[in-house]
Amino acid sequence: MTPATSPLRLVVWGLGRHATDKILPAVAATEGLELYGVCSRDARTVSTSSAAWSCKGWTEAAPMLDDPKIDIVYVATPTGLHAEHAAAAIAAGKHVWCEKPLTSRLRDTLDLVSLSRRRQLSLCEGHMYLHHPQFTQLARYLSGGRIGRNLSVGFRFGIPPSAHPGFRTDKALGGGALLDVGSYPISALDALFPDVAREVCYARVSFRGGSSVDTDGRAMIELSNGVAADLEWRTGAAYRNEVDIWGDQGSLFADKIFSKPASFMPLFRLRDAHGVETTEPAGAGDHFVLMLRAFRDLAADAEAAERERGSITRRAELLEKIASVAAA
Repeated sequence: MTPATSPLRLVVWGLGRHATDKILPAVAATEGLELYGVCSRDARTVSTSSAAWSCKGWTEAAPMLDDPKIDIVYVATPTGLHAEHAAAAIAAGKHVWCEKPLTSRLRDTLDLVSLSRRRQLSLCEGHMYLHHPQFTQLARYLSGGRIGRNLSVGFRFGIPPSAHPGFRTDKALGGGALLDVGSYPISALDALFPDVAREVCYARVSFRGGSSVDTDGRAMIELSNGVAADLEWRTGAAYRNEVDIWGDQGSLFADKIFSKPASFMPLFRLRDAHGVETTEPAGAGDHFVLMLRAFRDLAADAEAAERERGSITRRAELLEKIASVAAA
Protein backbone atom coordinates (compact mmCIF):
# COMPACT_ATOMS: atom_id res chain seq x y z
CA MET A 1 0.00 0.00 0.00
CA THR A 2 1.17 3.59 -0.61
CA PRO A 3 2.19 5.82 2.32
CA ALA A 4 -0.60 7.76 4.01
CA THR A 5 0.89 11.05 2.75
CA SER A 6 0.63 9.96 -0.88
CA PRO A 7 -2.57 10.01 -2.94
CA LEU A 8 -4.48 6.75 -2.70
CA ARG A 9 -4.39 4.99 -6.04
CA LEU A 10 -7.84 3.92 -7.22
CA VAL A 11 -9.06 1.70 -10.05
CA VAL A 12 -12.64 1.81 -11.33
CA TRP A 13 -13.83 -1.71 -12.16
CA GLY A 14 -16.77 -1.48 -14.57
CA LEU A 15 -17.20 1.22 -17.20
CA GLY A 16 -20.90 1.70 -17.76
CA ARG A 17 -22.37 5.13 -18.44
CA HIS A 18 -22.62 6.01 -14.76
CA ALA A 19 -18.95 5.20 -14.16
CA THR A 20 -17.64 7.05 -17.20
CA ASP A 21 -19.92 10.09 -16.79
CA LYS A 22 -19.91 10.49 -12.99
CA ILE A 23 -17.32 8.40 -11.17
CA LEU A 24 -14.21 8.88 -13.31
CA PRO A 25 -14.51 12.70 -13.29
CA ALA A 26 -15.23 12.69 -9.54
CA VAL A 27 -12.18 10.56 -8.76
CA ALA A 28 -10.00 12.85 -10.85
CA ALA A 29 -11.42 15.89 -9.02
CA THR A 30 -10.93 14.51 -5.48
CA GLU A 31 -7.80 15.65 -3.69
CA GLY A 32 -5.89 12.75 -2.15
CA LEU A 33 -7.02 10.26 -4.79
CA GLU A 34 -5.27 9.24 -7.99
CA LEU A 35 -7.22 7.67 -10.84
CA TYR A 36 -4.67 4.92 -11.38
CA GLY A 37 -6.62 2.79 -13.82
CA VAL A 38 -9.82 1.36 -15.24
CA CYS A 39 -10.93 -2.22 -15.80
CA SER A 40 -13.65 -3.63 -18.07
CA ARG A 41 -14.20 -6.51 -20.46
CA ASP A 42 -14.98 -3.91 -23.16
CA ALA A 43 -11.57 -3.27 -24.72
CA ARG A 44 -12.76 -0.22 -26.65
CA THR A 45 -14.13 1.49 -23.53
CA VAL A 46 -10.96 0.67 -21.61
CA SER A 47 -8.82 2.14 -24.37
CA THR A 48 -10.96 5.28 -24.63
CA SER A 49 -11.15 5.86 -20.87
CA SER A 50 -7.49 5.15 -20.11
CA ALA A 51 -6.44 7.54 -22.89
CA ALA A 52 -8.87 10.25 -21.77
CA TRP A 53 -7.69 10.09 -18.14
CA SER A 54 -4.04 9.16 -18.75
CA CYS A 55 -4.30 6.05 -16.59
CA LYS A 56 -3.73 2.33 -16.89
CA GLY A 57 -6.29 -0.05 -18.35
CA TRP A 58 -7.11 -3.73 -17.99
CA THR A 59 -9.58 -5.97 -19.77
CA GLU A 60 -9.12 -8.76 -17.22
CA ALA A 61 -9.51 -8.51 -13.46
CA ALA A 62 -6.72 -10.87 -12.34
CA PRO A 63 -3.74 -8.78 -13.52
CA MET A 64 -5.45 -5.64 -12.22
CA LEU A 65 -5.91 -7.13 -8.75
CA ASP A 66 -2.32 -8.35 -8.76
CA ASP A 67 -0.95 -4.82 -9.13
CA PRO A 68 0.57 -3.95 -5.73
CA LYS A 69 0.33 -0.20 -6.37
CA ILE A 70 -3.47 -0.19 -6.21
CA ASP A 71 -4.97 0.91 -2.88
CA ILE A 72 -8.67 1.00 -3.75
CA VAL A 73 -10.99 -0.74 -6.16
CA TYR A 74 -14.21 1.11 -6.94
CA VAL A 75 -16.66 -1.59 -8.01
CA ALA A 76 -19.04 -0.26 -10.66
CA THR A 77 -19.99 -3.55 -12.31
CA PRO A 78 -23.63 -4.80 -12.39
CA THR A 79 -25.19 -5.30 -8.95
CA GLY A 80 -25.38 -9.06 -9.33
CA LEU A 81 -21.57 -9.20 -9.67
CA HIS A 82 -20.73 -6.92 -6.74
CA ALA A 83 -20.36 -9.70 -4.16
CA GLU A 84 -17.90 -11.69 -6.26
CA HIS A 85 -15.90 -8.69 -7.40
CA ALA A 86 -15.75 -7.00 -4.00
CA ALA A 87 -14.63 -10.22 -2.31
CA ALA A 88 -11.86 -10.67 -4.89
CA ALA A 89 -10.64 -7.11 -4.36
CA ILE A 90 -10.60 -7.43 -0.56
CA ALA A 91 -8.79 -10.77 -0.84
CA ALA A 92 -6.19 -8.96 -2.96
CA GLY A 93 -5.63 -6.47 -0.14
CA LYS A 94 -7.54 -3.53 -1.63
CA HIS A 95 -10.05 -1.20 0.00
CA VAL A 96 -13.44 -1.62 -1.69
CA TRP A 97 -15.78 1.21 -2.53
CA CYS A 98 -18.87 -0.03 -4.32
CA GLU A 99 -21.89 1.27 -6.15
CA LYS A 100 -25.15 0.85 -4.30
CA PRO A 101 -26.47 -1.57 -3.32
CA LEU A 102 -23.38 -3.39 -2.12
CA THR A 103 -24.91 -6.76 -3.03
CA SER A 104 -28.28 -8.20 -3.96
CA ARG A 105 -28.44 -10.59 -0.97
CA LEU A 106 -28.12 -9.97 2.75
CA ARG A 107 -25.86 -12.97 3.35
CA ASP A 108 -23.42 -11.74 0.70
CA THR A 109 -23.34 -8.30 2.31
CA LEU A 110 -22.67 -9.79 5.75
CA ASP A 111 -19.87 -11.92 4.32
CA LEU A 112 -18.20 -8.86 2.78
CA VAL A 113 -18.58 -6.86 5.98
CA SER A 114 -16.94 -9.66 7.95
CA LEU A 115 -14.16 -10.12 5.39
CA SER A 116 -13.31 -6.41 5.29
CA ARG A 117 -13.21 -6.29 9.07
CA ARG A 118 -10.85 -9.26 9.27
CA ARG A 119 -8.57 -7.78 6.62
CA GLN A 120 -8.79 -4.29 8.19
CA LEU A 121 -9.81 -2.74 4.89
CA SER A 122 -12.52 -0.17 4.32
CA LEU A 123 -15.78 -1.21 2.69
CA CYS A 124 -18.02 1.61 1.48
CA GLU A 125 -21.39 1.73 -0.26
CA GLY A 126 -21.93 4.52 -2.79
CA HIS A 127 -25.00 6.40 -1.60
CA MET A 128 -23.61 9.72 -2.81
CA TYR A 129 -26.57 11.91 -1.76
CA LEU A 130 -25.90 11.18 1.94
CA HIS A 131 -22.79 13.37 1.66
CA HIS A 132 -24.49 16.37 0.07
CA PRO A 133 -25.11 19.58 2.12
CA GLN A 134 -28.82 19.16 1.44
CA PHE A 135 -29.01 15.87 3.32
CA THR A 136 -26.75 17.18 6.09
CA GLN A 137 -29.16 20.08 6.59
CA LEU A 138 -32.16 17.76 6.51
CA ALA A 139 -30.65 15.65 9.29
CA ARG A 140 -29.89 18.80 11.28
CA TYR A 141 -33.52 19.97 11.03
CA LEU A 142 -34.69 16.68 12.51
CA SER A 143 -32.07 16.28 15.23
CA GLY A 144 -32.38 19.93 16.22
CA GLY A 145 -36.13 19.75 16.73
CA ARG A 146 -36.94 22.30 14.04
CA ILE A 147 -40.34 20.70 13.36
CA GLY A 148 -40.79 19.35 16.87
CA ARG A 149 -41.31 15.65 17.49
CA ASN A 150 -41.11 13.70 14.25
CA LEU A 151 -44.39 11.98 13.39
CA SER A 152 -43.99 10.69 9.84
CA VAL A 153 -41.58 10.69 6.95
CA GLY A 154 -42.22 9.98 3.28
CA PHE A 155 -39.70 9.35 0.53
CA ARG A 156 -40.63 9.03 -3.14
CA PHE A 157 -38.21 8.22 -5.93
CA GLY A 158 -39.38 7.43 -9.44
CA ILE A 159 -37.58 7.51 -12.77
CA PRO A 160 -38.78 7.45 -16.39
CA PRO A 161 -38.00 4.56 -18.74
CA SER A 162 -34.32 4.43 -19.65
CA ALA A 163 -33.13 4.33 -23.25
CA HIS A 164 -30.14 2.30 -22.03
CA PRO A 165 -31.34 0.12 -19.11
CA GLY A 166 -28.42 -2.30 -19.35
CA PHE A 167 -28.31 -4.85 -16.53
CA ARG A 168 -31.23 -3.18 -14.74
CA THR A 169 -33.73 -5.38 -16.60
CA ASP A 170 -31.69 -8.57 -16.07
CA LYS A 171 -32.67 -10.48 -12.94
CA ALA A 172 -29.47 -12.56 -12.96
CA LEU A 173 -27.38 -9.37 -12.85
CA GLY A 174 -29.30 -7.82 -9.97
CA GLY A 175 -31.83 -5.83 -11.94
CA GLY A 176 -35.13 -4.56 -10.56
CA ALA A 177 -36.57 -1.42 -9.00
CA LEU A 178 -36.13 -2.42 -5.35
CA LEU A 179 -32.36 -2.75 -5.64
CA ASP A 180 -31.83 0.05 -8.15
CA VAL A 181 -34.27 2.70 -6.92
CA GLY A 182 -35.77 1.45 -3.65
CA SER A 183 -32.32 1.35 -2.07
CA TYR A 184 -32.34 5.16 -1.98
CA PRO A 185 -35.34 5.73 0.35
CA ILE A 186 -34.27 2.72 2.42
CA SER A 187 -30.81 4.20 2.96
CA ALA A 188 -32.26 7.64 3.70
CA LEU A 189 -34.55 6.28 6.40
CA ASP A 190 -31.63 4.46 8.00
CA ALA A 191 -29.41 7.55 7.89
CA LEU A 192 -32.02 9.75 9.59
CA PHE A 193 -33.06 7.15 12.18
CA PRO A 194 -30.09 4.78 12.62
CA ASP A 195 -30.57 3.62 16.18
CA VAL A 196 -34.21 2.56 16.31
CA ALA A 197 -35.99 -0.72 15.70
CA ARG A 198 -38.05 -1.01 12.50
CA GLU A 199 -41.19 -3.04 11.86
CA VAL A 200 -42.16 -3.48 8.23
CA CYS A 201 -45.96 -3.39 8.47
CA TYR A 202 -46.61 -3.55 4.74
CA ALA A 203 -44.51 -4.05 1.64
CA ARG A 204 -45.30 -4.67 -2.01
CA VAL A 205 -43.28 -5.07 -5.17
CA SER A 206 -44.92 -5.19 -8.59
CA PHE A 207 -43.98 -6.62 -11.97
CA ARG A 208 -45.82 -4.51 -14.52
CA GLY A 209 -46.05 -4.86 -18.27
CA GLY A 210 -44.74 -8.41 -18.30
CA SER A 211 -41.39 -7.34 -16.85
CA SER A 212 -39.07 -10.11 -15.63
CA VAL A 213 -37.83 -7.80 -12.85
CA ASP A 214 -39.80 -5.76 -10.34
CA THR A 215 -40.83 -2.35 -11.62
CA ASP A 216 -42.04 -0.54 -8.49
CA GLY A 217 -42.87 -0.95 -4.83
CA ARG A 218 -43.92 0.55 -1.55
CA ALA A 219 -43.23 -0.10 2.13
CA MET A 220 -44.83 1.17 5.33
CA ILE A 221 -42.56 0.97 8.35
CA GLU A 222 -43.17 1.74 12.03
CA LEU A 223 -40.13 2.91 13.97
CA SER A 224 -39.75 2.29 17.70
CA ASN A 225 -39.52 6.07 18.30
CA GLY A 226 -43.09 6.47 17.00
CA VAL A 227 -42.25 7.68 13.51
CA ALA A 228 -44.29 6.23 10.63
CA ALA A 229 -42.35 5.89 7.36
CA ASP A 230 -43.81 5.56 3.88
CA LEU A 231 -41.32 4.63 1.15
CA GLU A 232 -42.26 4.48 -2.53
CA TRP A 233 -40.12 3.77 -5.59
CA ARG A 234 -40.87 3.33 -9.28
CA THR A 235 -39.27 2.81 -12.66
CA GLY A 236 -41.03 3.69 -15.90
CA ALA A 237 -42.89 6.57 -14.24
CA ALA A 238 -42.84 10.35 -14.26
CA TYR A 239 -39.79 11.59 -12.38
CA ARG A 240 -40.17 12.22 -8.63
CA ASN A 241 -37.37 12.61 -6.13
CA GLU A 242 -38.50 14.06 -2.80
CA VAL A 243 -38.84 13.91 0.97
CA ASP A 244 -41.77 15.06 3.09
CA ILE A 245 -41.55 15.08 6.90
CA TRP A 246 -44.32 15.94 9.38
CA GLY A 247 -43.75 16.91 12.98
CA ASP A 248 -45.97 18.06 15.81
CA GLN A 249 -44.64 21.63 15.48
CA GLY A 250 -44.15 21.87 11.74
CA SER A 251 -43.35 20.09 8.50
CA LEU A 252 -40.82 20.24 5.68
CA PHE A 253 -40.47 19.27 2.05
CA ALA A 254 -37.47 19.07 -0.26
CA ASP A 255 -37.11 18.15 -3.92
CA LYS A 256 -34.22 16.29 -5.58
CA ILE A 257 -33.11 14.74 -2.29
CA PHE A 258 -31.50 11.68 -3.92
CA SER A 259 -29.99 12.91 -7.17
CA LYS A 260 -29.09 16.34 -8.41
CA PRO A 261 -26.49 18.08 -10.59
CA ALA A 262 -23.57 19.79 -8.86
CA SER A 263 -25.01 23.22 -9.74
CA PHE A 264 -28.42 22.53 -8.16
CA MET A 265 -29.28 24.88 -5.27
CA PRO A 266 -31.59 22.93 -2.92
CA LEU A 267 -34.49 24.71 -1.25
CA PHE A 268 -36.40 23.49 1.80
CA ARG A 269 -40.08 24.41 2.21
CA LEU A 270 -40.92 24.60 5.90
CA ARG A 271 -44.29 25.16 7.55
CA ASP A 272 -44.87 26.02 11.18
CA ALA A 273 -47.60 24.58 13.41
CA HIS A 274 -50.15 26.95 11.81
CA GLY A 275 -49.20 26.17 8.22
CA VAL A 276 -47.27 29.37 7.57
CA GLU A 277 -44.66 28.56 4.93
CA THR A 278 -41.08 29.78 4.63
CA THR A 279 -38.22 28.61 2.45
CA GLU A 280 -34.57 28.08 3.32
CA PRO A 281 -31.71 27.24 0.94
CA ALA A 282 -29.06 24.58 1.33
CA GLY A 283 -25.64 24.59 -0.29
CA ALA A 284 -24.80 23.14 -3.68
CA GLY A 285 -22.08 20.56 -4.22
CA ASP A 286 -20.89 17.62 -6.27
CA HIS A 287 -22.12 14.75 -4.12
CA PHE A 288 -19.86 12.25 -5.89
CA VAL A 289 -16.74 14.22 -4.98
CA LEU A 290 -18.03 14.76 -1.43
CA MET A 291 -18.67 11.02 -1.09
CA LEU A 292 -15.20 10.13 -2.33
CA ARG A 293 -13.63 12.59 0.11
CA ALA A 294 -15.47 10.92 2.97
CA PHE A 295 -14.45 7.45 1.78
CA ARG A 296 -10.84 8.61 1.40
CA ASP A 297 -10.77 9.81 5.00
CA LEU A 298 -12.22 6.64 6.52
CA ALA A 299 -9.69 4.46 4.68
CA ALA A 300 -7.28 5.50 7.46
CA ASP A 301 -9.86 5.73 10.26
CA ALA A 302 -10.76 2.37 11.78
CA GLU A 303 -13.66 3.75 13.84
CA ALA A 304 -15.22 5.50 10.85
CA ALA A 305 -14.75 2.38 8.75
CA GLU A 306 -16.60 0.34 11.36
CA ARG A 307 -19.45 2.87 11.42
CA GLU A 308 -19.75 2.49 7.66
CA ARG A 309 -19.91 -1.30 8.06
CA GLY A 310 -22.74 -0.80 10.55
CA SER A 311 -24.65 1.42 8.12
CA ILE A 312 -24.17 -1.06 5.29
CA THR A 313 -25.47 -3.88 7.50
CA ARG A 314 -28.55 -1.99 8.68
CA ARG A 315 -29.49 -0.95 5.14
CA ALA A 316 -29.13 -4.51 3.86
CA GLU A 317 -31.19 -5.90 6.73
CA LEU A 318 -34.01 -3.43 6.11
CA LEU A 319 -34.00 -4.13 2.38
CA GLU A 320 -34.16 -7.85 3.12
CA LYS A 321 -37.09 -7.35 5.53
CA ILE A 322 -39.00 -5.36 2.92
CA ALA A 323 -38.37 -8.00 0.27
CA SER A 324 -39.46 -10.78 2.65
CA VAL A 325 -42.69 -9.07 3.66
CA ALA A 326 -43.48 -8.30 0.02
CA ALA A 327 -42.95 -11.94 -0.93
CA ALA A 328 -45.10 -13.33 1.89
